[in-house]
Amino acid sequence: MPRRLDGLRLIGLFKIGKALLLLLTTYGVYRLLKPERLDRLHDWAYSLTDSLERRLFERFVDWLGSLSHAHIGGIVFVTAAYTVVLFTEGLGLWFRQRWAEWLTAIASTTLLPFEIYKLFDPSSNHRIAVLVTLAINLAIVVYLFTYLRRTRRTD
Repeated sequence: MPRRLDGLRLIGLFKIGKALLLLLTTYGVYRLLKPERLDRLHDWAYSLTDSLERRLFERFVDWLGSLSHAHIGGIVFVTAAYTVVLFTEGLGLWFRQRWAEWLTAIASTTLLPFEIYKLFDPSSNHRIAVLVTLAINLAIVVYLFTYLRRTRRTD
């Protein structure tokens, strides 16, 4: 088994990196379950000098404050579950597990319709970010299915 950094391992590192960022996000959302955290965010918002930044951040903090504990708990649960999936994909790809190749290819493919929808959604304000995400995900899908076909195993 070669130890070089190839496409599978790059995708694995990418998935692990996404999982780490999502883990930090999950932890941050979890910390919002304590009401005093929102008060500290409000205080921080008032210290911002740019009025546009302050208004946007205050709106965001108000929205966070409107979420119930059950809603935040649901967000924590879903993001934690997706973090586990990303870590599983990334580590499986790093160790060249066939199941991880299939899992990542299928999971990445299922995201494409949502990304395409968001790209053409008239209310979307982040077309460039969606386009970059779509391009990366499409490249991963094409690479993995090409790799899977090329290295077909007859077990």
